[in-house]
Amino acid sequence: MDRNIPNKQLRSKNNIPWVRRKEKKILKKKQRLYQQAKKTKNWKNYKSFQRDCKRQLRRAEWEYVNSNIMKGLENNNAKPFWRYVKSKRQDSCGIAPLKKGNNLINESRGKAELLLNQFKSVFTKTTDTNLPPTRIQSKNVIKPIKINEKGLEKLLQEINTTKSSGPDNIPNRILKECAAQLAPILKIIFQKSLDTGTLPKDWRDANISSIFKKGDKHLPENYRPVSLTSVTCKILEHIICRNIMKYLETNKILTNLNHGFRTGYSCETQLITTVNDFLKEHDKGNQVDVAILDFSKAFDTVPHNKLLHKLHQYGIQGNIHIWLTNFLTKRTMRTVVEGISSEETTVDSGVPQGTVLGPIMFLCHINDLPDCVSSSVRLFADDCLLYRTIRNTQDHETLQKDLNNLENWANKWGMKFNAKKCYILSINKKTSKFYQLNQHILQEVQENPYLGLQISNDLKWNTHINNVCKKASSTLGFIRRNPLRNVPLNCRKTAYISLVRSIMEYGATIWNPYLKGDIDKLEKIQNRAIRFIKKDYKSREVDA
Repeated sequence: MDRNIPNKQLRSKNNIPWVRRKEKKILKKKQRLYQQAKKTKNWKNYKSFQRDCKRQLRRAEWEYVNSNIMKGLENNNAKPFWRYVKSKRQDSCGIAPLKKGNNLINESRGKAELLLNQFKSVFTKTTDTNLPPTRIQSKNVIKPIKINEKGLEKLLQEINTTKSSGPDNIPNRILKECAAQLAPILKIIFQKSLDTGTLPKDWRDANISSIFKKGDKHLPENYRPVSLTSVTCKILEHIICRNIMKYLETNKILTNLNHGFRTGYSCETQLITTVNDFLKEHDKGNQVDVAILDFSKAFDTVPHNKLLHKLHQYGIQGNIHIWLTNFLTKRTMRTVVEGISSEETTVDSGVPQGTVLGPIMFLCHINDLPDCVSSSVRLFADDCLLYRTIRNTQDHETLQKDLNNLENWANKWGMKFNAKKCYILSINKKTSKFYQLNQHILQEVQENPYLGLQISNDLKWNTHINNVCKKASSTLGFIRRNPLRNVPLNCRKTAYISLVRSIMEYGATIWNPYLKGDIDKLEKIQNRAIRFIKKDYKSREVDA
C-alpha cells in the first residue's frame, strides 16, 4: 500500500479538544505576562489575567461538552462522551518509568526492552514427546471449513475503524470500505490458507501493548501483554473460532463448569451457581471449605505441544489442526512503548492474549481439569474454585487430596499455581485444618473477592455493599465536579447510568440487599444521583 497509494505524513497532535485558536492565544499571553512578572517582580497583572484565563478555559470546556457530547448522545454516538470521561479520569497514563536494578528507565526503547524481557521470562519450553492421554477422546472429527463470501463481506463491514491495524499496516478503513471488492479476493486467500495449513508471516507477528494490572507501576512484572495482530488474520480467526465452538458445543466436549468465553454463560451465571451451592450448605448448618486458586501467568505458559495434543484428542484434526499448529508455534512479538519498538523475539509458549482464538484454545487446555478431583470445581477462564462440604476429618483429607491432584494436573500439562496468591475461605467454620499447595500452607481469609464480588465466610454482603457504595459515590462525585454537571438532563442521565448505576447493579441478583441499613446506603447514592440529574439540591425528597 505504501508503494501504490499516495500518502501524506500527518503530525500527531495531542491537543485538548476544547483548546482552540482563541484559547491558545490567551495561554500564550499568560506565558508572556509570567515572564514579565518574573523580571519586574510585579505579579498583579499576571494573577489577574490568570484568573480570566481559567474562566475562559472553563467556559470553552463547557461549550465543548455541551455541543460535541450532547450531539453525539442524541445521535446514539457515545464516543465523544467516553473520550471526555477517559481524559478527565486519566485512565491512560502510558508506561511509568520502570525499575532495572536500582535505576529507573525513562526512555521508551529501554522500557520496551525491559517489558519484552519480562514477558519472555515466563515462557516455558517443553520437549516432552510422551504426551498423556486425555479423558475425552472424541470419535467425531471437525469438518473442513469452507469460506462463505457473503459472510466474509459482513465480517469486513463490521470492522471497527478506530482500532489499530496491526503489524501488516493494512488500515481498517480500507478493509471496511472496500469490503465488497476485497471479499472475493480474501475468500481465495483464506481458503488456500486453511487447505494448506499455512499463514503469512505478518499473521503470526504481534505488536505487544503492555496493560498495567495492579501494584507498583514501576515493576515490569505488573504489566500484562496484549497482542495487537493483523486484522485480516482476525477475520479468519473469527470464522475458525465459530466453527470450532459449534463443533465443541454440538459434541458436548466442553465442561459446563467453565463459564468463561462462552455464549450463554457469564460472570453472573457463575456467581449464581456457586453462591447457591454455598447457601444450600450454609442453611443446613454445614461447613464449606473453599480453595480460591490462582494460576501463575496462565495464558502465557500453556505449552504448545500439549495444547495441540489436546485439540487433536478432541477431534480438531486435519488441515485445521495444521493451521492452528502454525498459528501457535511460529509466532514472533515485539513490545511497543510510545511508538518505539523493542527487538523481535520468538514466542515459545502460551496463547496470545488479544487474538480471537486465544480464549477458546485456553478453554480447551483446562477443559479436563475438573476430571481429576472429586470435590466441586468452578472455572471462569483462569479463575478456579475448589470447594467441599466438611462433615468430618475424611472430608478435610479428601479436599487436600484434590489439591494434590490439581497440583499433579498442573505439572502434567505445563501449568503452575501461584500458591502465595491462593487462599482458603471456610464458610460456617466449625473445625480447622491447614491445607497446602506446592508445599506452601494456604492462608485462610475471612473474605475474598471473586469475579467482582466480595465473598465473606458468613455469606453476608456488608463488606461488598460498602465497597460498592464507596466506588459509586466516588464516581458520582467525579461527574458532579466536572462540566458534565452542566450538560442537558438526558446527558446527565446517560452519565449516571453508564458510570454509576453500572457499578451498583453488577451482580445484584446475587447480593440483592435485604437489611435496612444496606438498602439505605444504596438509596442515599440514588437520591444524590437524582438530585444531580434533575439539578434539584434544595428539596428534601426528589421524585425519580
